Amino acid sequence: MNEPRRKWGWGLIGPGRFAREFASELILNDRARPVAVASRDPTRAREFAADFGFEKSHDSYQALVDDPEVEIVYIVVPHVFHRGIAELAMRAGKAVVCEKPLTVNAAETRTLCELARERGVFLMEAMKTAFLPAIQRARQWIAAGEIGDVKLIRADFCFSGPDDPNDRLMNPKLGGGCVLDVGIYPIFLSHFLGGKICDLKTTGHLTETGVEDTVAISLTHENGACSALTASFQSHESMDAVILGTAGSIQIPKFHTAQTAILNRADGRSEMFEAEDSGMVGAEIEAVMGALDAGHLECPGHPHQRSIRLAELMEMAIHQIQSSKP
Repeated sequence: MNEPRRKWGWGLIGPGRFAREFASELILNDRARPVAVASRDPTRAREFAADFGFEKSHDSYQALVDDPEVEIVYIVVPHVFHRGIAELAMRAGKAVVCEKPLTVNAAETRTLCELARERGVFLMEAMKTAFLPAIQRARQWIAAGEIGDVKLIRADFCFSGPDDPNDRLMNPKLGGGCVLDVGIYPIFLSHFLGGKICDLKTTGHLTETGVEDTVAISLTHENGACSALTASFQSHESMDAVILGTAGSIQIPKFHTAQTAILNRADGRSEMFEAEDSGMVGAEIEAVMGALDAGHLECPGHPHQRSIRLAELMEMAIHQIQSSKP
């Protein structure tokens, strides 16, 4: 008779909009115990805890990481605060799942990964797209040669966002700009499906606050494939991806939260994969607990080295845009 797998106590730091989406799926997993929420605004923390059935709330991040019932700390605050809070949690011996990007640059990302190894604690960048069944199926099709050799990947993450210079996305002091916030998604997909990236060229537009609001990124892969990626928070919405091969193509509508992948073979035969579960982060949550069950310090589905490489590529992209400023 199989023994039931253990439950894991979760603590959440930063009860904002996406935290609500995350928590709504966390509480559906019977192995996830919603223990505590922390915010600098005690009222906000209490209300969030009540809304999602967390057992308690804390009015400081230190109090949450010191809570002995919290085993996994999920961090969802503006990018510039990721490193400090993740360090706080790891030094307290907690497993950390930190929203993407893990930090605002490659050096800080390497530092966090090194600290995780030194302290012997789990750390993962919360790249939900890596765990979506539709993305996994697309990767399986590619590995099986269903579209031949991959030649071109096109992916967009564009939407009409804020023009208020005080908004987080427009504020360089809060890690603003479209590369860190949404450009990471097409860069991730390109790396995940197209393989090792050996060259990157970026053009973009800078706002009056000095952050990029629109970018076009061209990547060259070691295997000869190319990627054409765009990101913007000042354009009409486009969030789809297509992978073109020598013998077919794969379409992934709204790839960052993909529920569907469509295989189009060169002989005219098509195949559609539709995920049974419409959630965005449920697979990611289960992967985290599975990695912890196995005693891993990083998640096989999104390892440290991939987070470091994503940080390096985003840093290169931002540098190229900033360097081209007249």
